[in-house]
Amino acid sequence: MGLVTLLKRRIWEKGIWPFPVDVPPVIEDLNVCDAYRAWAPTYAAETATSFLDEELAQEMLGGLPQTRLLDAGCGIGRRIQDIPTAVGIDLSPEMLAQGDARNVVAGDIRKMPFKSNRFDMVWCRLVLGHLSDPLLAYREIFRVCMPGGYVFVTDFHPDAVAAGHRRTLTDGAGIVHGIEHYVHINHIQLAAEAGLDLIASRDGLVSPSIRDFYLRGIGLKAYERDIDLKLVAAFLFRKPDARGTALV
Repeated sequence: MGLVTLLKRRIWEKGIWPFPVDVPPVIEDLNVCDAYRAWAPTYAAETATSFLDEELAQEMLGGLPQTRLLDAGCGIGRRIQDIPTAVGIDLSPEMLAQGDARNVVAGDIRKMPFKSNRFDMVWCRLVLGHLSDPLLAYREIFRVCMPGGYVFVTDFHPDAVAAGHRRTLTDGAGIVHGIEHYVHINHIQLAAEAGLDLIASRDGLVSPSIRDFYLRGIGLKAYERDIDLKLVAAFLFRKPDARGTALV
C-alpha cells in the first residue's frame, strides 16, 4: 500500500531521482482514521500491495464457500461490490461513501454488530497491521464466523518493513503520508489463541506480476532491487466445526 510513493521518496533522498524536482515529497504520519479519510477520494486505484493481496486471495480461496461472506475492514467495498450476498464493515464512513457496495456498515472490527456464527467466510485483508493488538479482532472474527467456516487474513509483510518500506498514501494535494502501522510476526499464534486453526499460509513477492507498477512509478532498477522481496503475508484459517475439528 503506497509502495510506489515511498520508493520515489527513497530514490530522491539517494540523489538518483530521474527528473528535476524542486521540493522532495513530504511524509506526515497520520492515525488510521485521519489517513483513510484523506485517502478515500483516490483509494480506488490499485497498488502493488493490494494487487498481491488479490492474487493471494484468488490462489488460496478457490472453491471455498462464500455464500455468507464478511469483508472485515472492507474499505470502499470494491472486492465485494459484485457479490450480492456479501457484507462489509469498515471504520471509515468516508471510505464506505466512496464505494458502490450495498450491504456495508461503519464500525470497528473489534466489536462488530453481527450475530455469532453468521458467516461462512470472513476476510480481513491488509487491516490488522493497523491495530497495536489484533487479538480482540481475531476473537471477534472467530465469534461471527460459523463453525467450519473460513477466515482469510493478509498483512503487510514484516520483511517489507525490515527492508525500509512503509504503508503510505498520497492525498489529493500530492502530500505523502505515513499510515499508522504495527508489525505482527505472530498471526498464527494470535489466531490459535482466538480458537482458529491454520489451514495454509503464503507470501506475496515482488515478481513479474507487479513489474508494471514499478515501471509506471520508479523504474526497472527498483524492481530488480526488490525482486523476491515479501510484501504481503496471507493466512487461511478455519473455525473448528461443532465436533471441534477443522477439516481442510
